[in-house]
Amino acid sequence: MSLLKKATIRHSLFIILIFIVLTTLRILWLAYFSPSSEQPIAREGVFDLRDHQLSDKEVLYLDGEWLYYPGLLIDPLNIDHNKSLQSFEQATRVIPMQEPEATAERYGTYRLKILLNDNAPKDNRYAIRIPAVSTASALYLNGKLVEQSGKVATDSHSHHGQVATYTHYFTNEQPELDIILHISNFDTAISPTINKKIWFTSASAMAHQQIINNLSFATISITLLLFALFSSLVFLFIYPKPIVLLFTIGFLLPLADELISHDPSILNWLHLDYVWSFKLSSIIFLGSSFFFVQFMRVLLVKYRHAKSFQWLFAFYALSAFFTIFLPINWLNTINSLYFILYVISFLSVVVLALREYLENQTQSTAFIALAALGTLNGIIWAYIKSNYSFDIPMYPFDYLFMMLGFSGYWFKRFFENKEQIHQLIAKLQKDDALKDEFLSSSSKKLWDPMNKMITLGQSIYDNPNNKLMADDKQNLKHLIDIGRSMSFSLNDILDFTRLKEGNLHLHKQNVSIQGTVYGVFDLLRFITIGKQIQMSSTIPRSFPNVVADENRLIQILFNLLHNAIKYTSAGSIKISAQIENNMAVIHIRDTGLGMDDAIQSRLFSPYEQGNDNNDGIGLGLLISKRLIELHGGTLQIHSIPNKGSDVFFTLPLADENVNEEQSYIEEEDTHLLVEEKNSSSITEKQFNILMIDDDPVNLTIMRSLFATPEYAVTTVTSSEKALELLQREEWDLVIIDAMLPYISGYALTEIIREHYSLLELPVLILTARNYPADVYTGFAHGANDYVTKPINSLELKVRSRALIDLKYSINQRLHLETAWLQAQIQPHFLFNTLNSIASLSTIDTDRMIDLMHHFGEYLHASFDARNLQRVVSLKDELDLVRSYLYISQQRFGDLLNIEWDIDDNINIDIPPISLQTLVENAICHGVLKQEEGGTVCIRIKDCPNHVAVSVIDNGVGIDSSLLDLLQSGSYSPNSGVGLRNTDLRLKRIYGQRLQINSTLNEGTTISFHIPKK
Repeated sequence: MSLLKKATIRHSLFIILIFIVLTTLRILWLAYFSPSSEQPIAREGVFDLRDHQLSDKEVLYLDGEWLYYPGLLIDPLNIDHNKSLQSFEQATRVIPMQEPEATAERYGTYRLKILLNDNAPKDNRYAIRIPAVSTASALYLNGKLVEQSGKVATDSHSHHGQVATYTHYFTNEQPELDIILHISNFDTAISPTINKKIWFTSASAMAHQQIINNLSFATISITLLLFALFSSLVFLFIYPKPIVLLFTIGFLLPLADELISHDPSILNWLHLDYVWSFKLSSIIFLGSSFFFVQFMRVLLVKYRHAKSFQWLFAFYALSAFFTIFLPINWLNTINSLYFILYVISFLSVVVLALREYLENQTQSTAFIALAALGTLNGIIWAYIKSNYSFDIPMYPFDYLFMMLGFSGYWFKRFFENKEQIHQLIAKLQKDDALKDEFLSSSSKKLWDPMNKMITLGQSIYDNPNNKLMADDKQNLKHLIDIGRSMSFSLNDILDFTRLKEGNLHLHKQNVSIQGTVYGVFDLLRFITIGKQIQMSSTIPRSFPNVVADENRLIQILFNLLHNAIKYTSAGSIKISAQIENNMAVIHIRDTGLGMDDAIQSRLFSPYEQGNDNNDGIGLGLLISKRLIELHGGTLQIHSIPNKGSDVFFTLPLADENVNEEQSYIEEEDTHLLVEEKNSSSITEKQFNILMIDDDPVNLTIMRSLFATPEYAVTTVTSSEKALELLQREEWDLVIIDAMLPYISGYALTEIIREHYSLLELPVLILTARNYPADVYTGFAHGANDYVTKPINSLELKVRSRALIDLKYSINQRLHLETAWLQAQIQPHFLFNTLNSIASLSTIDTDRMIDLMHHFGEYLHASFDARNLQRVVSLKDELDLVRSYLYISQQRFGDLLNIEWDIDDNINIDIPPISLQTLVENAICHGVLKQEEGGTVCIRIKDCPNHVAVSVIDNGVGIDSSLLDLLQSGSYSPNSGVGLRNTDLRLKRIYGQRLQINSTLNEGTTISFHIPKK
C-alpha cells in the first residue's frame, strides 16, 4: 500500500474519531438532561402526581392529553358553573403537537388539572414554563391570570401576536392545581397549537435548569463576541479589508440567532408585530447560515472558487427575498424547503472542507475539518430535535469545537505565515544588502560620467561664441540643473549606504547656524528659478553656536530646504530658531502643498516620497533624520494639506569655552619646502589679505598662517564690514567662508564680482564640503579657487600665494594698460599741434608761446606717474582737460565751443584720465563730425551724497544699435579702448558704470557719479 493511501486512511480515521467524540458528548449531554422513563403522562386532562415526589433537580414535562375547547375562551373563575360550557365541543389534544392542523378556529382554551402529592409541604414552591406558542397565550392558575404573551382575543382587531417564553413561580397549598391556557392565532393559517413541551417542576429544579441554560448561552455568546471583537480589531488596526468585516458579521449573526432562540421576547424591544418578528428571526437565521458558508469558503484554499458556492449564494439571496416579500402563510408552507437549503449548504461546506483536508493533509486544513465536523454534528442533532421533541438546555460544545477549529486554523496559519515572513525577511535582507551594494556601486560608476556631462554642458552654456538659440540655451541650462539634481540623489544613495553600514563619522565643532543657513540659501538659488519663492531667515545675530559637523549640517539644511522648495511653487520659506532645554530648535516653515497623515506616516521610510510624480528617490528626509539623531537631536514634521509644513529639528548648543582650533586647521606633518621668498619673484612688497569668517577663533588660526611681514592680514566677522573695507582700501586677496550669516560667502563673492573682475581681485572660498554642488556654486558666484574644511594649512598657503601672484601680475597688466591708454595720443594730434605752433611763430608769437605752454602741461600731465594710481584729485584731472581743450580750441577755432559748469569747493578724487577721455570722445566723435562744429559742456555738480560729472555735446549723436551695445557693457573692437577702460575702472572702484544718453543728430550726454566718503 502506498504511503499516500496510508496517510489518507490515517486522516480518515482521525475524522471518524472526532465525529465519534462529538456524538458521544452530545449523547451524554442528552442522557444527563433527559427526563426519566417513570414520568407520568396526562390522561384526559388530568396529570396525576399523587404518587410522585418532586425532587430538587427533576423537571416534569406536562405531556399527554389536555382538554381543548376550540373557539372558546372559558372563564377561569366560573368554569364549574358555566352552563354554556357543555354546549361547546370538548376534545383532547396531545401536547406537544407534532403536526399542527389547519382549522377555522382562531382561538381556544387548553386545560389541565394536576393532582399533587398529599405529602408535599404546603409551602412548597413550584414553577411552570410555557414555551412560545402560536401566537398569543395567557396562563391562568386556579382561576387567576399569572402570565401572558401577546394579547389573546376572539377577533383579529383585538388580538396581538407575540413570540415569547415565560416562566412563573408560585406556591400552591391545595392538593390540586387547575391550569388554563388561552391561545389565539390570527397571524397564521394554522390553528392555535402548542408544539413544544411545557415544564412543571419545583422552583429549585427550574432555577437549576435555567442556570445551566444561561451558562450554556453565555458560553456561546462570549465565544462569538470574542471572535467578532477580534475580527473588528483586525479590521481596524491590521488588515482593513472588507473580507474581515465578513468575519465580524459572520460571528454576530449566529449570536443574534442564539439570543432569539434563548429568549424570543427580545424581539419585543423592536415593537414589531408577530409577522415581522417572525420574518426578522428568519432573516437572522438565514443570514447566519449564509455567512457561515461564506466564512468557510474564505478559509478553504483549493475549493473557495467552487461553483457550488455560487449556487448557494443565489439560493440564499432568493430565500431572503421570499422571506421579506411573501405572506407568512406561504412562509410556513415553504419552511421545509428552507431547512433543505440549510442542510444542503452546510453539508456542501463540510464535504469540501473534509475533502481539502484529505487531499492536502496539513495541520491547518485539519482545524478546518474540525470546525466542519462540529457543524455537521450540529446539523444532524438539529434534525433529530426537529423530529423528536427533545427539550434540553442549550448545547454549547458544537460551537466550542467550531471555534476551536477556527482558532486552531488561525493560529496555525499565523505560525505558518510567521515562518514564511521570517524566510521572506531573510531573503529581503539579503536582497536589500545586494540592492545597497548595487546602488552604491552604480552611484560611483555614474558619478564620473554625470560630472563629465555637467561640465561639458556648462562649457557649452558659458561659451560666448556658440550660436544657440535663446530657447535652446535655456533648455541647456535646465539640463545642467537636472544633472546637478542627479548628483544630489547619488550623494544621498552613498550616504544612506554609509549610514546603514555605520561607516559615517561626524567631526563636530562649534558652528554658526546663521551662516550655514544663508550659505545653503545660495546653494539652492538655482532651484528657485522660475518659482515665486521668498527664502528668509529670522535667526538673530546673537543666537549661540551649535555643536555639529558643519559638512553634515549643510547637508541637513540642504535636504530639508530642497524638499520645501520642491513642494512650494509660490510663497515663502522661513527659517527661525529658538532655545529649548539647552537645545537649539530650528524651524523650516513653508507655504507649500503640505501633507496629510498618510503621507507623513511614510515620509521617513527609504525611497518613499510625498507624491508619485516626484523626480527624487525619497532618501533626503530619512538621511537628514539619521544625521540629526547622530548629533543627538530629533526631527519632527507638522503639516496641513494645502497650507504648508513646519519641519523642525534640534541640535545641542555649543559650549562657549570649548576650543575648536584643532578641528578647523589640520596639523601638518611636513613643512613648507619652498621658502616664502622664493615662492615668487615678487619681493619687498606687502600684500593685503582680507579674511571674512563669523568665527573669531577660525580667523585667529588663519591669520597665524600669514604671520610673516610680507602679508598684512585684516579679519572681519561679517559681510557688511567686509563690504565697507572693500570700498575703502585695495586688496590683493579675499578669503571668505562660504557660510556667513545674512550675506553668505557666495553672495559676498557675487557682490565683489560686480566691482572687480576675476583677475583684478582674487577670491578664495572656504567650504565645508567638497561636493560638486558646493564647488560649482562657489565658482558660479565668482570665486577663483576653494579650500575645503578642515583646512590643510599647506594647501591654504600655497593656493593663497598663487592667487596673490596672479593678482600682482594682473596689476602689472593694468599699469601697462594705463600706459597704453596714455599712448593713445594719436600721432596726428601731436603733428597738428606742432604745425599749429610753427604757424603761429610767424603770425602771433604770444599765442604760440601760450600754446607751447599748454602743450607742455598736457604732455607733463599725461605722462605723470600719478596716473598709475587708482585715483587722482579732481584738480589734477581738470588741469589736464583744460590743457587739452586749449590746444583743441587753438586748432579748431570757432568750430569748438567749450562751456564750464562746475560748482565751487568740490574736493574729490577721480580715476586718472577719465574725464579727459570723455571730453576727447565728445570732441572727436561728436561736434567735429559736423561741418559747423559744436559745443562741449563740462558739468560737475555737488549733490548731497555724490558728485555728478557730465560731458555734454550737441554733436552728431550715437546710432541706436551702437548705443544699445555701449549701454549693455559690450564694446566692439572698433569702439576704442578709452571709453571701455574708463567704464571698467568706474565699475571696479565705485560699483557703477557710465550712463550714456544720446539722440542721433542732437547730441550725447555721458555722465557718472563719484560717491562722497
